[in-house]
Amino acid sequence: MKTSITFLLFMITTIGLSQSSEKWKQYLKKENDRKFEKYYFTSLENAHHHKYEVVKKLDSTFCIILNENLPSHKPLEKVLAVNNLWKLPSNFSDHKENQSYIIATDTLQALLTDLKSMNISDIKILNNHLISIKSDSKKITDDIIALNSVSSISQESLQPIGESKITDQNFTINSINKAYSHFPLLTGENQIVAIKDDFFDVNDIDLLNKHIPSTTESGVVSSHATAMATIVSGLGNSSALGKGVAPKAKVQSSDFLNIYPDEVATLQGAVTQNHSYGTVIENFYGSLANAYDAQLFLNTDLTHCFSSGNSGLQGYQSITGNFKQSKNSIVVGCIDQNEIIMPFSSKGPAYDGRIKPELVAFSTQGTSNSTAVATGIITLMKQHYQTIYNTSLTNALTKAILINSAKDLGNPGPDFTYGYGNIDADKSLKTISENSIIVGNLTSGETDSHHITLPANAKNLKITVVWNDLPAAINSNISLVNDLDLVVISADNTSFLPWILNPDAPQQPAVRGKDKINTIEQVTIENPASGSYTINVTGFYVSNTSQEYSIAYEYELENQFEWNYPVNSDNFPYDGKTISPFKWNSSFSGIPGELSISYNNGQTWEIIADGINLETEQFTYTPAAQKFSKAQLKMTIENTGYISDSFTISYDINISTSLVCDGTTEINWDKPADVASFNIYQLTGDQLEFKEQTSSTTYAYTDGKIHTVIPVFDNSEGIKSESTLQYAQNSNCYFELTLAEVYEENKVKIDASLFSLYNIKKIELVKISNTTEAVIGTITDIHSKTFSFIDAAPTKGSNKYKINIILENNTVISSLLLDTNYLGNDLFFVHPTLLGKNEELNIEAKKEENAIFYLYSISGQNTITSPLLSKTSNIKLKNTASGIYIYKIITSSGEIQTGKIAVF
Repeated sequence: MKTSITFLLFMITTIGLSQSSEKWKQYLKKENDRKFEKYYFTSLENAHHHKYEVVKKLDSTFCIILNENLPSHKPLEKVLAVNNLWKLPSNFSDHKENQSYIIATDTLQALLTDLKSMNISDIKILNNHLISIKSDSKKITDDIIALNSVSSISQESLQPIGESKITDQNFTINSINKAYSHFPLLTGENQIVAIKDDFFDVNDIDLLNKHIPSTTESGVVSSHATAMATIVSGLGNSSALGKGVAPKAKVQSSDFLNIYPDEVATLQGAVTQNHSYGTVIENFYGSLANAYDAQLFLNTDLTHCFSSGNSGLQGYQSITGNFKQSKNSIVVGCIDQNEIIMPFSSKGPAYDGRIKPELVAFSTQGTSNSTAVATGIITLMKQHYQTIYNTSLTNALTKAILINSAKDLGNPGPDFTYGYGNIDADKSLKTISENSIIVGNLTSGETDSHHITLPANAKNLKITVVWNDLPAAINSNISLVNDLDLVVISADNTSFLPWILNPDAPQQPAVRGKDKINTIEQVTIENPASGSYTINVTGFYVSNTSQEYSIAYEYELENQFEWNYPVNSDNFPYDGKTISPFKWNSSFSGIPGELSISYNNGQTWEIIADGINLETEQFTYTPAAQKFSKAQLKMTIENTGYISDSFTISYDINISTSLVCDGTTEINWDKPADVASFNIYQLTGDQLEFKEQTSSTTYAYTDGKIHTVIPVFDNSEGIKSESTLQYAQNSNCYFELTLAEVYEENKVKIDASLFSLYNIKKIELVKISNTTEAVIGTITDIHSKTFSFIDAAPTKGSNKYKINIILENNTVISSLLLDTNYLGNDLFFVHPTLLGKNEELNIEAKKEENAIFYLYSISGQNTITSPLLSKTSNIKLKNTASGIYIYKIITSSGEIQTGKIAVF
């Protein structure tokens, strides 16, 4: 063993692997078994470097590669020969009974031939690369994994599981709901989003017909990748939480095990790529940061959106992965529904003091989700800009608009926790619509001047400049190459410098000053004077011919109020379950508001709260009871009422599947008092389509499609409930529970509980005696899902029953066999009376009473004495010789039962 491990460690060192492969040593062949093999063990790095075909990824470091199809003159480098155990699933265990296995192959016909030669006939072809068989474990390990036609073996459940719903999704926090209201045509149509991750589930009902095939996509499907794709562009078929930000966008996938940037040509036309992953906290400018900056500098329309990481509890400078230290990308943290940073959200500054993350978005589950939200918003922005200006939205202008439109959170101005603030989708799109943008380019020493005019009642002027910088050299201490400076000059000739932060005191608020490290500079003026403002951008140092830059700007007007949530497309609660704060924008200062709600189109109002601080821009309202209604909100400020759009109040009605049997599926749901009817939808193609309306709270269908239910009230629909899943036929076939037991000492009672009463004509109790079956009870008046039968004349010993459900079409659905023992006048039921050595003797008592069991040989010798302390006892006949034995059982009350057993 020591020699084997020494050899293994020697080889590990030889192939240059940095992590222990001890857990994979069972896959490695012994040195004297090594010869030319089809499969080898190596590192992923080595496999990628030599372009070996990876057939199984063992972990983030090691893999199995295929030696076939490689040039015979080119020897494999840095590899170890493997046995066939790597083909087995990780949960593989020994078993004698046949179990289902799924076998993968690249040569289906060869595999079928191989299996038939082993006399395996129960074969089901799943597709061109998968088959299903039943086998014991010995045949799998001894014969099947050794086949060259077998590339892997797995044991998998083919039963449905819950959809990959984004449980904390809330589009109200980033004003995506408001953007839908103001820009209803923006859906991501004709846009392609790239997601660097594992592969997403193309059969997920929220991602149907989304997939853009790619040569770079992973072979591993994961729930994480599926979740990211759903947040970005989900269709919303599974539930309200299955709808993505850009629901008509297509999705291209690439494998994040290649952590360097993908070749642009492989992105299939995508101009935004989502990166919801990290490595470890890395505070330096490495080759990855350099590579991403280089790609973004050369491809000005491409945007990379990174998650900041979930290591915020480690404090400042906790961003995960040096690729996130790149200057030209966007890094996103996460906040809760009250716009407070999640404690785990990674913080800046970047290694050289730059502001990271640049932005935050909603998620309570991780920065992966918030980043996907940002990616979806960027997708809508790029669609909008292309539609209006017939040209592409550049990365620098994308960042300038997002950052300038964001809501400032945390310390005034930018900080290392929230960056420049919370993304506002609606304001970002309005900035594009209103053309509140400026682009230009300049050389070293050159100054560009741009002019905007502010009205007398303007406030909160904000101006942001962003540029795509050249990549810095790897390991540069300061990554900035081209240095631009922003100065804003007011009508009275006052100069305003951008906000800068002190990375050595990261908790301190921003101050104004010259920025020498960031490629983003922002000037804000809380109370600007009216008149003309000059925006000066100076090329302090530009290393190349010229440097392009992008500017976004905005200002508010005094004493304005606008609702953000709810708006006319909204439901409250936003997902039918979770209460989220009402949101608004307000430019009032020091004036309270009174919040009211109306359920009758403004005829009457109920006060929710008064004395509300408008500057908080949110209020959490928890109704005393659930209500299904149309409603409006009103914020009264100095006798003026600001009334919201009419919105919907409705809740999830909790669909459940009560029956999957004989080709029929039945679903049921809650019946709210305010709801008289329900609309039934079914999934047709990749969309839910209206099927019919019902007033019932149950619905049966035979087409096997996915369905959902929407409550109808006030001549409008409420929120869509979670859709049903597709279940295997007869997986939920009427019987929930069946039980037979002795009742009142001389009867047997058979109890049953059903999932559904759908289509049942009658229910029969059948008693089985040897091969004879007799109906001893029938129920025809069926109104309850629970019922009982009584057998008033049970036979002594074992009594066997089954329950038959006869449907209207005369189909019979039978329960499992029920068996109970009736003792008659006996005190105990002792069985079996013929048993082998070392088997157990089972003793069932008629009533709860302590007793003692004695076993005597035919000669009268006591061989076993055992107390009986419960109604059911098991006695193992340990080392009992063959022969006839007499037993005696004496109860604590002195009653005695005797009998014989035979041991063979």
